[in-house]
Amino acid sequence: MIRAAVWAGLLAWAPAIAFAQQDQAVVNRVLGNVPELVTSTVDGALPAGTIRVEVVDPDDAPAPKQAVRLGIMEQSGGRESTACLTDEQGICDFDGLKTDTKHSYRVNVPYQGARYSSTPFRLDAEKGQRVRVVRLPTTKDDRRVFQVLGRTMIEFRDDRAHITQEARLSNLGDSTYVFPEGGLGIPLPEGFKAFDTMAVMTDQQLTATDGGLEVTGSIPPGRVNLMWTYDIPASGTSLTLEQAVPFATMEYQVVSDYVDGMSLEVEGFQVARVHEGGDRRFLVAGLLRRPGEPPVDPLRIHIRGIPGGGPLPYLAVAIAMIFGLLGLSLALRPADQSEAFARLRERRRGELLDEIASLEKQRAAERVGPRFYEQRRRELTDELAIVLRMEREATGH
Repeated sequence: MIRAAVWAGLLAWAPAIAFAQQDQAVVNRVLGNVPELVTSTVDGALPAGTIRVEVVDPDDAPAPKQAVRLGIMEQSGGRESTACLTDEQGICDFDGLKTDTKHSYRVNVPYQGARYSSTPFRLDAEKGQRVRVVRLPTTKDDRRVFQVLGRTMIEFRDDRAHITQEARLSNLGDSTYVFPEGGLGIPLPEGFKAFDTMAVMTDQQLTATDGGLEVTGSIPPGRVNLMWTYDIPASGTSLTLEQAVPFATMEYQVVSDYVDGMSLEVEGFQVARVHEGGDRRFLVAGLLRRPGEPPVDPLRIHIRGIPGGGPLPYLAVAIAMIFGLLGLSLALRPADQSEAFARLRERRRGELLDEIASLEKQRAAERVGPRFYEQRRRELTDELAIVLRMEREATGH
């Protein structure tokens, strides 16, 4: 578990919700343990080929005259949609839909800049489907949105650096946060190229712009993870990277490939240390922000002593995952580090096995696409292999 001092610090970040020090809901929102706002179930009381959508507010009162859009996806790749408005009971129906295995459906409810969506589903051949959507109030006030963990990973490939960045965001409020109209712009270093982002089934969208990236959509109460990658030129023996960090941040980690002679300096961060995991070595610098301390913006990274002659023999994603295993313990430096790391490894191994099992179920139900499934499964199994190897090395068997 994250230490009590860290939780207290997190709550102190949001004075408007200081009452929540006794409220488990805040902790649940940080962890992502929140009730589903959209549920979808097979309903034998509905005729085959029917989808009934019920939209309610947080008090379970019907939401009349709410627009509902149904996305229809064909196995061949075709896409179309149809729409309806809810009645006074907050209900609308879509009838006469195909129940074969070639068609999938997704319900979308837009509201004040947010969008509440079901995971894609197929219709039962003999029963209908009932989808229930809880529509929350929205806000553009970002004071309850925090970056619990930000991370930048740097991998060197020939004459370029491959940058992977991750933002783990938590909305601690009761309303859905909506990004500014036109999106939240995040500048990226000059000359960046090959921008990419992991596709997600949620409301957040990341799009490349001429000067960086733009985040649109919304964040309901709870946690979301955003991740993007890009390349920048790195032909010399040193690299300076400056990155905007637009979110109020509790913890930030910078991880870099490492060979002898390299150094990593991140302005304002702890002195970078060399860490080893199996046959890999990497440089790690971390920062833990407490209430009242300056924001992590901009992030300035300096790397020196970069060797030439091809890519370094390390995997950025594996580096990131190993460091994710260390987590807050590196910043807090417990007295008995070996015991703390053993607990972390054991906990992370259980989490990874649960995540892999959950991912397999999601794929079987077609709740995630094949590209996301393959990439995420590879990440999870790679990290599991590293955790198991680290356990063997620590115990000697």
